Amino acid sequence: MTATATATATATHELRLIDTNGYTVPGAVRYTVPADQIEAVTAELKDLAAADAASQRATLLDHARMLTGTSATNQRAAANQIVASDYQVKVTPPVA
Repeated sequence: MTATATATATATHELRLIDTNGYTVPGAVRYTVPADQIEAVTAELKDLAAADAASQRATLLDHARMLTGTSATNQRAAANQIVASDYQVKVTPPVA
């Protein structure tokens, strides 16, 4: 095996699930993922998106119920913008 092939085989990536606001979902970061496992880990992280989106929506709707007027309307609008299918998995370049 060449030095390049060895480096490629041992290179790892960091994967993190990013919500619709651009924030990393707590508990949704995977470190030292080999290149051949990126697809499987991406699917695993995407499975966490539905629960996180539901939690964020519920929080915003709870806040809307406690507010009135424009503030309540803004909270409901923000809740409607959280869609699990819009979550993304960010993959860092290889870390040797």
